[in-house]
Amino acid sequence: MEIAIISDIHDHVENLNKAISIIKGRNIEHGIVCGDLCSPFIIKTLGDSGINFHLVFGNNDGDKFQIERVSQNYTNILIHGEYIGDDDDLLILDGLNFGVTHYPFYAKTMVKTGWYDAVFFGHTHKYHKQKYGKSLFMNPGEIAGIFEDAGFVIYDTKYQGSERVIL
Repeated sequence: MEIAIISDIHDHVENLNKAISIIKGRNIEHGIVCGDLCSPFIIKTLGDSGINFHLVFGNNDGDKFQIERVSQNYTNILIHGEYIGDDDDLLILDGLNFGVTHYPFYAKTMVKTGWYDAVFFGHTHKYHKQKYGKSLFMNPGEIAGIFEDAGFVIYDTKYQGSERVIL
C-alpha cells in the first residue's frame, strides 16, 4: 500500500492540487498531513479529493474550531489533534504503526520509543529522512514551496521505503 505524506501546505492550493493529482493518478487512497494547513478552506480541497486523510494540527493552523467544523462535512478527513500515536489514537495502516506530529522535538521523542514503524513530522519545511533503530524518522518537506522545492513523500508499506515527489 502506498500512503501520501504531506506537510506545511500554508494555503498553497495550487501546489496542493498538483500533489492531489499525482496521488490520485497513482490510485493512492490514504494520506497523512503533518500540520500547517493554515485556513479552513484547505479542508475543502482535501475533502473533495476523496482521499482518506489523517491530519494533525501545526503552529500556523489559525482557526482550529473552523477547520474541525468544515471537516465534519467530509467522511474522508480525520483530524487527530496535536499528534497521532497514543493508546487512544493509533494509526495503523497495512499492519504498520505510524506516529505523526507537526513538531520535530516531539517526533524525536516518539521515534526513540521504538513503538512506531515510521514517525512523520513537519514544521521545518525541510525534507529529512533518517532511520532510527527500526523506525523511519521523516519530514516530507513542504507543499507550499517557501524554503525549498514544493513536494511530498509517497511511503510504501510493503517495502517500508519512500519516494520524494517534487511538484
